[in-house]
Amino acid sequence: MNHSIDNTRRNLLRGLPSTTGSPIRPPGAICEPEFTDGCTACDRCISACPEGIIISGSGGFPEIDFHRGECTFCCECVSACTESVLSREVQPLWQLHLRVEDRCLAKRSVICQTCADVCDQQAIRFRPRINSLSMPEINYQNCIGCGACVSACPEDALLLETTTTVASSKEAALHG
Repeated sequence: MNHSIDNTRRNLLRGLPSTTGSPIRPPGAICEPEFTDGCTACDRCISACPEGIIISGSGGFPEIDFHRGECTFCCECVSACTESVLSREVQPLWQLHLRVEDRCLAKRSVICQTCADVCDQQAIRFRPRINSLSMPEINYQNCIGCGACVSACPEDALLLETTTTVASSKEAALHG
């Protein structure tokens, strides 16, 4: 049975922007169409997550909510999955892109470096500037997509997106 979900259509029906894109699945998720076809929404991965960041999302399928905390890549969710839609064979475990929204305090001339303080990978830096506040700079080579910065941000200004969502947004901007 085909359970593939068209997130663009679903977002339209919910009054959300169509560019919201694919939800962030637990680490090791196979590609989206196969994931939604194979996942039974049994919630085993949700129960197994010691960080409590996996929630029952759209259609009952598991999604990551980084507002609840960070992923430690323990792979307990992968071990709990009996349907093989989460796999250690998927490498990297996920591909996420960090985006800093305009509501970032530093972008609004308020000193804040909370995101850099919690980033163990040192993927977020604030370089000193002459006559200006430092702005967040993302080193995408260092960012592993753990989400520690998302839950720590006091303004909810950090967004992790799947790389397919980022590519779709860039393509839409080029053609639209």
